[in-house]
Amino acid sequence: MRERITAIIAIFLLLILIAASYWYAMKSTYGNLKYLPSEDSPDFIATGATVVSFDNNGIAKTKVKAQDFQHFSNDRVTMEKPEYTSVSPNEPVTHAKADHGQSDDGGATVHFQGNVEITRAASDNSDITRLQTQSLTVETDTNHFETNDFVHITNGENTATAVGMALDNMKSRVKTISLPKAGNVDLLPHSK
Repeated sequence: MRERITAIIAIFLLLILIAASYWYAMKSTYGNLKYLPSEDSPDFIATGATVVSFDNNGIAKTKVKAQDFQHFSNDRVTMEKPEYTSVSPNEPVTHAKADHGQSDDGGATVHFQGNVEITRAASDNSDITRLQTQSLTVETDTNHFETNDFVHITNGENTATAVGMALDNMKSRVKTISLPKAGNVDLLPHSK
């Protein structure tokens, strides 16, 4: 009988030791954490950073710069004062900047908001082209820019306004969606 009581006490002490060890392990693992991941709080913050994308040959394709980047665990990125630049050698250099930006798919599509300005570099047969609007969606892989807002387009002395616009930088085409007012002017003449 005495041996049974000793065994029961030993088992009871071992269970207390196991419970205390588990509690201590959990307390030391999570107790010192100052941040627990959440979709509402960023898991990475960068100030004054630039992100450069490269093609398969290692040639720079696009550059995204922002005053502040915040990356979230669901691959959402928010940006303050973002600037997007296409730097691919086969395309005209196009630069877009805005007050705010966001990407919900890790940077494949970037949405710009507030005082958006797109500038397309001059080419042999075209002056600098500027587009101004309040929102813009950029598909970074295809270098396609689109808005449904009012847009003001300037190319040299030529100007146009419209509600909605799509710029295909690869094909050097601007397509206005509705209410265009420009006259008979091709704002982005074809390259020779």
